[in-house]
Order: sequence, then C-alpha cells, then structure tokens
Amino acid sequence: MSAGEKKLPQAEAGEKMRRMIVGDAYVDHMLATRTSFDSEWQDYLTEQLFGRTWARGIIDHPTLSMVNLAMLAGRGCMDEFEIHFRAAITKTKVPLVQLRELLLHISLYCGAPIGREAFKVAREVFADLDIDVSDIDGEAARKEA
Repeated sequence: MSAGEKKLPQAEAGEKMRRMIVGDAYVDHMLATRTSFDSEWQDYLTEQLFGRTWARGIIDHPTLSMVNLAMLAGRGCMDEFEIHFRAAITKTKVPLVQLRELLLHISLYCGAPIGREAFKVAREVFADLDIDVSDIDGEAARKEA
C-alpha cells in the first residue's frame, strides 16, 4: 500500500485480527519480507482472510480454529497446520480435549498418515509451549462437573 492510500475498513480489522490470531512476530516478518511481487497477496490475506472472515464474528474463534485445522490437515498443509494448532492453544483457547477429539476425527476422515502427522505436530507444539497433557481426561472431567 502506498503512503497516500487509505486502508479499507476490512484491512484495519484484518490486520488487528491477523495479529491476534498468528501473532505480531509472524505478521511483522511476513510484512517485512514481502516484495513487489507478493505485496498484493499479503494485502489480500489481511483484508479477505482475516478482515472478512475472522473479524466478522459470525463463527466464534475456537470453532474457526478447529475448522481451519481440519481443512489444513485434509489438504496435507502441515506447516500451516502447526501455525494454527499453536494459535488454537494460545490465541483462540480451544480446549485440549477438543483438539485431541478433532485430531482423532481428522485421522478417520483424512487417513492414518495425516493423523500421525497431526499428532506429531501437536506433541511438538506441546513440548515447545511446555504444556503437560498427562491429565487431559481428568481435567476435562473436572470442567464438566
């Protein structure tokens, strides 16, 4: 976007939402490394993907996170899956028991190899974020009580 151009409302909402979902560091890196060739792509993502979907609030963010994870796994886009799995835990706060259930569902509909990759990503993210999942069933039961 040139210096004199005014941002569209969905661009402003989209940038705020994009930063909330994937984090400032990721967005800053993507914007700092964009070129003349992919600048329009970055604007498109911000305005359309985040400004016209995530920012609308029609579907709650935890549900959108789970939908994204299912679609990304189904397409075998595991690098992007990792970004959104991390966001589901840290940003949209999808309960771990629901994430596990989703990964089981993904495994059935997308196949065991994709399920294996999804669980591998989950374990790596848990380790990176120092998340203890050893009492996931007990924790879920306590929340239901």
